[in-house]
Amino acid sequence: MEAMKKIYKVIPVIFMIGLLIIAGWSKPASQAFAFDGNAAKYYDMGMKTSLAYKKIKYFTIALELNPNFAPAYEERGLNYYFQGKYHKVIEDFTHYVHLVPHKADAYRMLGIAYLKTGSYEKAISNFNKALKLEPNMPKVFSYQAEAYQLSGHPHKAIKDADKAIESEKDQQILADVYRTRGKAYQALGQKQLANADFNRATQIDPRYWFYRYISGYANLEEMRRAGLIGMIAIAFVFIFSLKLKPPKKDD
Repeated sequence: MEAMKKIYKVIPVIFMIGLLIIAGWSKPASQAFAFDGNAAKYYDMGMKTSLAYKKIKYFTIALELNPNFAPAYEERGLNYYFQGKYHKVIEDFTHYVHLVPHKADAYRMLGIAYLKTGSYEKAISNFNKALKLEPNMPKVFSYQAEAYQLSGHPHKAIKDADKAIESEKDQQILADVYRTRGKAYQALGQKQLANADFNRATQIDPRYWFYRYISGYANLEEMRRAGLIGMIAIAFVFIFSLKLKPPKKDD
């Protein structure tokens, strides 16, 4: 009887110790954001507003309240991208992949940001990580081809461009890929293949004729065929319309 009384006295103590141990466990970083209502409130405010500076403000407050709130890093990083603040994109997506290490699109965004800042080897490294997680991402192959071309690896650029061309559906990105592969062929002295790719890029997106003209790729015969009026028209379209297609989430 006395032994039973001792057991009954010990049970509440064991129960309390168990609760303290459970409370002391740290939540996985990738899940921590789900338990902070205040951070979620500001995140929702950022998602609802259409103004980029307010979005960044609200996402920043959410991250001050909870530095492990992964979606806020992703959304703020995307907004920084559209503002051309690529170093901030790198900071935010570096935090994001630490919290969510298995999302291919996050490594794609990191790769693009490094590509924009001229850090080609880091760009390629992140593109490789994206492709290990999702092997069939034509847009990643197109960006990686550009990184290889700019870093002086034309053979690798051509290989990746071939893969992108096989499955890319977006016509503007496809024109970019042909232009990238054309530059790689040109670097290897294969002028016929280079011109074929430049012509293909122009057929897909006529604005690239003007790009070729200002970049020294157009020959005299092409310039004569275009004529002065055509050149002016193409220049007008180029100045107001030609830009890299912005990345989308989960392409």
